[in-house]
Amino acid sequence: MANPLQDTPLSGFTSGFFQNPDVNIPTTTTRLTDIITNLVTVLTVFAGLAFMLWFVVGALTWIMAADHADKLEKAKAQMSSALVGLVIVILTFSVVYLIGKILGIDILNLTDLIPNLVPN
Repeated sequence: MANPLQDTPLSGFTSGFFQNPDVNIPTTTTRLTDIITNLVTVLTVFAGLAFMLWFVVGALTWIMAADHADKLEKAKAQMSSALVGLVIVILTFSVVYLIGKILGIDILNLTDLIPNLVPN
């Protein structure tokens, strides 16, 4: 059986050692963009996980409340606060988008925004 990778050239080594013209060295603005994008992504995932945990703990408290009215109210409040937190996280993106549209800039597209902040 023939190896399909046998005739495939390694693009990094075709023009000499460490001389690949296809390699893009990241600039400061692309690194800053990547850092901010990754930070927002991590915080959004963390907020989603926190919502799930807080909501599930509230639901379990509700299930175990039985006939205790005070525990039932605590569970309802906990689940409500988890839902409010999730709504706030979702609305934040909408508010930032609207502010960007009002100001005429694309705030959520950091790849285009950050290089344009530098004076020419």
